[in-house]
Amino acid sequence: MITPELIAKCARYVQLKLAHEPAGHDWFHVERVWKMGKRLQATEGGDLFLVELAALLHNLGDHNFGEFNEEKGMLALFGMMDILEIEEADKEQLLNIVTDSKYKGDETTRPRTLEGKIVQDANWLDVLGAIGIARTFAAGGFVGRPIFDPDVPVRPSLSKQVYQRKKREGTSINSFYEKAFRLPERLNTETAKRIAEARLDYINSFLAQFMKEWEGADWEEILRVA
Repeated sequence: MITPELIAKCARYVQLKLAHEPAGHDWFHVERVWKMGKRLQATEGGDLFLVELAALLHNLGDHNFGEFNEEKGMLALFGMMDILEIEEADKEQLLNIVTDSKYKGDETTRPRTLEGKIVQDANWLDVLGAIGIARTFAAGGFVGRPIFDPDVPVRPSLSKQVYQRKKREGTSINSFYEKAFRLPERLNTETAKRIAEARLDYINSFLAQFMKEWEGADWEEILRVA
């Protein structure tokens, strides 16, 4: 049985576990997904406690920035659920939601349950907007990929294996086109789609300014105004 006490216990555990994660999958990311999940559930429905606990657990078995091993990640998540004393009856549901919430490139699937759709949307919304931009560059610096290289093309498609194992082969600017701009069409809930629209506008504005500065095309406008 999922209770408010279990959710509070899980939140404390995750906060300690991810306190020093440097690549944008830290406690604050989880906290934002948790809060967004609750907001989406309030308008979309579903089991609130299940949404909360799955949102809190969604990164615990993650190997996004190491040598990815999906089976090892799921075993790690099961072990952590044991530590948290989550009942066996809830483990399978939570595992399905967490697994469904992951982005797997072109092999990403739509979640099987409303709770899974909400957690996936909450997770993906954190890829967009100002925070999404900051997280993209934090992740890029962590894995050692360049900010931008005009000779590196945007990859038109990404298999799960390429997305999970070859993060260094792209650039941080390209990643907006390879992931962020492909997420809105995959979002599940109308509430998330409305939020995503505004956040995508912000990314588009940022990229337009970035390219102006990259090409040195902004200085004429600045001096003309001055």
